[in-house]
Amino acid sequence: MYKRLTTLQNSYCFRLSFNVNALILALFFVLISFSYANAYVDPNTGGFFFQTVAPFIYGILGVIVVFWKRIIGFVRGIFSRKKDQPNSPQDE
Repeated sequence: MYKRLTTLQNSYCFRLSFNVNALILALFFVLISFSYANAYVDPNTGGFFFQTVAPFIYGILGVIVVFWKRIIGFVRGIFSRKKDQPNSPQDE
């Protein structure tokens, strides 16, 4: 039994889950340990955020508009059922 437990502890999944749990626990304690922050957010930060996020959103919308027919065709192909499938339960 000792050998089996040692093998379990040396496995990659056990070590990875332990490290992730320890990291989450450490981050939790770091986040709750600070009671105040002496920080200043510049008024232009909102403009900078908008200038970086807005083009990304507009780019995604542009891709959707350009490839709209292909996207709809792909979704219809996934959810539509072909009538010439021999293994469908309705044909039997």
